[in-house]
This record gives sequence, C-alpha cells and structure tokens, in this order.
Amino acid sequence: MHSFLIQSTDPVTVKETTKTASYLGVILAGVGVTAVIFYQVFQELFSNKSSNSVYTTSLKKCCKDPRVIDSLGEPIKGFGEETRRGRRRHVSHLFYERDGINFLRMKYYIQGSRKRGTVHLEMRENDKGDFDYRYLFVQLEDYPRNVIIIEDNRYDKQMNFDKPFDIV
Repeated sequence: MHSFLIQSTDPVTVKETTKTASYLGVILAGVGVTAVIFYQVFQELFSNKSSNSVYTTSLKKCCKDPRVIDSLGEPIKGFGEETRRGRRRHVSHLFYERDGINFLRMKYYIQGSRKRGTVHLEMRENDKGDFDYRYLFVQLEDYPRNVIIIEDNRYDKQMNFDKPFDIV
C-alpha cells in the first residue's frame, strides 16, 4: 500500500500558509533591494571608473608632484565647489560620450599652506574599459595664472585625437 500525504484544505490552514508565503515574499524583496543598494555603493566607491576613485587618484598624483608641492606648500588638501556658507560640496564632474567613446571631465580645488589651485582633468575610456588621462593640470590662483601640467596625452597618436584642444 502506498501512503499518500493528505493535505488539509481547512480555511484556517490556507490562511496561515498564505500569510507565511506573503511574509517570505516581503523578506525576499527586502533582501533584493538591499543587495542592489550595496552593489551601487560598491560600484561608486571601489570602481576605477567612479568619480570618487578618479578624484582620489588624481589628487594623489597632484600631491606627489614636486612642482605642485613647491608652488602650493604642504600639506595639500583637495575639495569640491564651495557654497556661499563656506561648505564644500561634491567635486564637479561630467560623464559624456563622443563618437561612441566615453569621457570624464572633472574640476576640483586644491590648497596648500601658501596658495590655492584648480585641478582640471579629462579622461578617455580605452579599449579595455578603463579610463586613461587625456590631460591633468593645476591652474594656480596667482597672477598670471600659472599652469602646472602633470599629464598631457592630447597629442598621443594612440588616443586618435585630430584636434588636441578639442573642447566639447
């Protein structure tokens, strides 16, 4: 003889099973939303293409350059746009696409013990999907506005730029 499992179709049992299934659905949806949020935060903080990562690596390059250290003085700190109240906001950046190639343009400020400067940079996505500097320079806030060029690849033949000073 075969024994069959007999399931109860009692209304109370059906109600409890439905309630349990709906709770499970809510929990799974919550876990899914949390996973998406963690993924986005991870991408923003640890991806080499994120604006935070580009800002951090370019600031390190600026702080290591002896000409920048000599002009601004140490310690050097970086920051974004200032509001009228003196608070420093996010770093100004722009992702854009030209001829099917992704670019990133960024501007932020650095300050040493003697002077301040504005960092300008543009990056271009290479064939591997990583960003390479097209240019990185510091414009000092003095008169005349001296410029310290840290990296300039606008004339690089591999980057295929027809006009080195092509501004979008």
